[in-house]
Amino acid sequence: MEFDLTPIGEAIRLSLRGRLDTAAVEAMQSRVLESIVPAGRNTIVDLSGVSFLASQGVRLLITATHGLRQRNASLVLFGAQPLVAESLNLVIRQIIPMTDTQAHALELLAP
Repeated sequence: MEFDLTPIGEAIRLSLRGRLDTAAVEAMQSRVLESIVPAGRNTIVDLSGVSFLASQGVRLLITATHGLRQRNASLVLFGAQPLVAESLNLVIRQIIPMTDTQAHALELLAP
């Protein structure tokens, strides 16, 4: 699993690539959370490069969402491949907004 951060105006884009399985989450969770939560900036997460999402990956996204909300910031997911989107729809759509495009994700961040 790889990730990178890109500033997009007042927000941050977190791009994830690879399998977000248990081993990957354990290896990178603290780095991801330390990269986005303390700054308290609205964050969009590009899931277009994620081919698999395990429950630990879902937990990572929920943890990041809660951490950002405590800092009055939001997290929006976008670009999930069909199987990943299906998993997310079943589990966290009520907690984290999800859309298909980066442009719409940025719109969802607006107050």
